[in-house]
Amino acid sequence: MPEGGRNFYKIYREQAGYTQERAAELLPCSVRALARYESGECGVPGDLAYRMVQLYNRQFLAVEHLRNESRLAASIIPAVDECTLQTAAIPLVNRVLRFAEDHRDRQLMQIIEDGVITGDERPLMDDIMADITEIVRACTEVRIATKGE
Repeated sequence: MPEGGRNFYKIYREQAGYTQERAAELLPCSVRALARYESGECGVPGDLAYRMVQLYNRQFLAVEHLRNESRLAASIIPAVDECTLQTAAIPLVNRVLRFAEDHRDRQLMQIIEDGVITGDERPLMDDIMADITEIVRACTEVRIATKGE
């Protein structure tokens, strides 16, 4: 993942081979506005971030944008790594298989069937949710990897 907070916009623009001037022309926005976004001086509007994702062909930028622009999004969207499809898919399959082998699905159903999570059930529910979060993270990495193929 690119370091430097909002600087990932600049890193992805450069990796896509665009100058600030050319990217600003194609996005469209002013060169000054793009420089301000890339420096972190101000936030990137969502519609412009979407155009950057398309122009730079970097789905990972979408995830980073959402996580950086919204604490709410960051609380829901797990941090992910940008990786190859093979590197992303193998851990996903392994996590799903382990979830099934550990009978997490059945444990989840037992906890939620009465609509109440008791104090005794809470630690197991938290463990199950941690497993689900890891599966979501792995799914997101696969999704990002397939967009780059």
